[in-house]
Amino acid sequence: MIAVGGDSGTGKATLCRGLDLIFAADRIQTIRLDDYHSLDRLQRKAVNLTALDPRANNFAAMEEDLWALREGRSIDKPVYDHSDGTFKGPEHLEPKEIILVQGLFPLYTRALRSLFDVTVWLDPAPEIKAGWKIQRDTLQRGYDEAGVLAEIRKRAPDVEKYITPQARYADLTVTFSHPEDWVDHQDPAKLSARIRKGGRFRPLDYSEFASSSTSIRQLQQTSDGGYPETVIELDGSIDPAVAEAVEDKIWAHMDTAHVRPPRLGEFQDARGENKISYSLALAQLLIARRVVLIENEFLEMVP
Repeated sequence: MIAVGGDSGTGKATLCRGLDLIFAADRIQTIRLDDYHSLDRLQRKAVNLTALDPRANNFAAMEEDLWALREGRSIDKPVYDHSDGTFKGPEHLEPKEIILVQGLFPLYTRALRSLFDVTVWLDPAPEIKAGWKIQRDTLQRGYDEAGVLAEIRKRAPDVEKYITPQARYADLTVTFSHPEDWVDHQDPAKLSARIRKGGRFRPLDYSEFASSSTSIRQLQQTSDGGYPETVIELDGSIDPAVAEAVEDKIWAHMDTAHVRPPRLGEFQDARGENKISYSLALAQLLIARRVVLIENEFLEMVP
């Protein structure tokens, strides 16, 4: 069970597309927690609640369905349609080897947190998050830019009160930021990334490619309990050939049960064109490697 959480517009769906490719459709089932809104768009407007307010979400159904999937049982879940803000469905889902859950509230309750074997939180720099949300909501959800900006301002108190506090429960926190030369070269494909590992997992050895020549740096930090925290920094200006060589080395640590897709790190720019970010690709791959380790540990326990 994998959780990928974060505020609206933090890149959850984009990150998860890479994990879907790595683990392949026959092995992974993706659940979007927006489907568990308890109020549709018009109802939220009528009672003056945002989708980031817990009262606008059905946690009982969320927990029941996710626990059912973890225990190997099928579910019939609702579907929230972002194009018009209404509910569709139900949708029948069968359990698969890996359940990938993405949304605003994967770590909000104790019951939800106890479900997951690997938890990831996305926390891009504020200016990047705002730009991503504007881009997505105008291109995919039918909003105009002024409406998106107004919604961001309206949601800000709920983000601070309900969404951001969940980050402290994440095993891995991914932060995308502008590189130092952003003013001169504003290329969205060359954002830098920083991955912080909490104290629940033992650190992995990245010394074979953590050097200035690969633009990847691994920093060790102490933890209050458990294993030491680890911070990996990925430079967005990494040369494509070097990034692909690093990917080769990481794949060498993955077993053959996992599919190596032709391309990772794919995203859409502001014009809706597909681009490749090597820092995103490496983040997807490093998260996948952690999942593989947990998966292998579980298989070793099975008699």
